[in-house]
Amino acid sequence: MAMTSNDGKGMSDAERDEFLNTGRLFAKIATTMQDGWPVVSPVWYTWDGSSFLVVSKANTSLVQNLRRDQRCGLLVDNVDLPYKRVSVQGEAEFLADDFDWQTPARDMVLRYLGPEGMSYAESTFGFARVPFKVWPRRIATWNGGGFDRTFRAPTVWHEADAGSAEAPE
Repeated sequence: MAMTSNDGKGMSDAERDEFLNTGRLFAKIATTMQDGWPVVSPVWYTWDGSSFLVVSKANTSLVQNLRRDQRCGLLVDNVDLPYKRVSVQGEAEFLADDFDWQTPARDMVLRYLGPEGMSYAESTFGFARVPFKVWPRRIATWNGGGFDRTFRAPTVWHEADAGSAEAPE
C-alpha cells in the first residue's frame, strides 16, 4: 500500500496477533524512575493473544520501576515499511518464583537469535531473572497502510477487555 493512501487504519485482532508474533520485533517498555523521569527499555517478548511475557534481568531499572508502579507503556513497531505499530497502556504482573521462565526464554532465543544463540543464552541462565506479563488495559494499533489516521483525528484507544482492537476508519 502506498504511504500516501487513505488505507491507514487500526489492525484487526488477527492482524495484530500476526504482527506481534512475526519476525524479531522488540517491545519497548516505558516506565517511570523514582525521581519521575521516564525511561524506555527494549525487551524480547512473547505474545499469547492477551498478554506479553517478558523475562528480564533482576537488577534492571525496568524491573525496579515496575515493582514500584506496575503501570507501563509498551510499543512494538516495525522499523521497515510498512510502518505498523501496536501501542499499549498496561500493567505488569510478576510471576511466581517457581514459574518456568527458561522454556519461554529458549523460545525467545530461537526467535531473536536463532539456534546459534542458544549456547550464549543458556550460559546466562544462572543469573537472576524476573519473569512478568504485561496485561494490556488499552490498545491502539496502526496497519501502516497509508496516512496515519492521527493526521485527521486523535489516537483511538480501545479497552483491551472490550475485545477487538480494530479501529474505525
